Amino acid sequence: MKDPRELYELSGAPVYGAPAVMALSGFMDAGQAAQLGAQHLVDTRPSRIIARFDVDQLVDHRSRRPLITFDRDHYTDYQPMELVVRVVTDDAGKDFLLFTGPEPDYQWERFCAAVAILLGELGCTLAVQLHGIPWGAPHTRPVGVTAHSVDPTLIADYPSLHDRIQLPSSVEALLEVRLPEAHIRTAGFSVHVPHYLAGGEFPAGSVRLLDCASDIAELSLAIPDLRSRADEYLREIDQLVAQNPDNAEAITQMEAAYDQAVKGREISGPEPKQSVDESELPTGDDLAAEFEQFLKDSDKGDGKGKEGGFGLGH
Repeated sequence: MKDPRELYELSGAPVYGAPAVMALSGFMDAGQAAQLGAQHLVDTRPSRIIARFDVDQLVDHRSRRPLITFDRDHYTDYQPMELVVRVVTDDAGKDFLLFTGPEPDYQWERFCAAVAILLGELGCTLAVQLHGIPWGAPHTRPVGVTAHSVDPTLIADYPSLHDRIQLPSSVEALLEVRLPEAHIRTAGFSVHVPHYLAGGEFPAGSVRLLDCASDIAELSLAIPDLRSRADEYLREIDQLVAQNPDNAEAITQMEAAYDQAVKGREISGPEPKQSVDESELPTGDDLAAEFEQFLKDSDKGDGKGKEGGFGLGH
């Protein structure tokens, strides 16, 4: 392996002992939950970039092509991808590190080694990873989350919802294996995004992820604007559902299945205290296709798209 230190460059005044929050794009992030949450932090809090990774070594630009502008007769304003580490300050004046940018396509082991070295240099002892996953639950129920860590003490307050499974890996997953080997405690949170809303922004998922990160990293992150955006989004979805009796009935059936799965189990706060058997919940493939088409048709009718807060993509 080539020297991992050659993959990144530190700049500016670093901070020491700060926890890290990671929200890389490119792997699964249903509802853009992690990306939306990370962007909200950057937009609403003091921050500065202290490290940049060499994306030319790590990213396949042909699979994720950067944007460039063609202006009449020439190209201009090339927008390179950036994989960076920022120092962000929370509401109590505490600094934390925020990793954003594309998940590397190449050199996974070397990248993980570079992250471990960088965090070690900065005295970071805790890294928290965030992303969203599609889930068979209606948007009218509390937003759940799957917590994962090789250190069970970090996620003791979260129920286990899965048995042993194999699935395609990601850099985020590999970091959860490699960072503890470098004595950096690591935990991840996968927020449950209703599968029929996974193609667009789901701000309620972002709120849940930031709340989880705040709790485990002991950060003060008041996010009233994002919470209001999440509430408004859910109200808009309710209004759209109410306009179509078929979709309203489908959501009612999903609610009944979900409630049956958690029947008799005490729910405290946003998360069922006992595990929910996902096999008891509907897959909803037909519902997802029908509901996405319904929402697209509704968007066309009133001129709202993704920027309107409830457009769905693929």
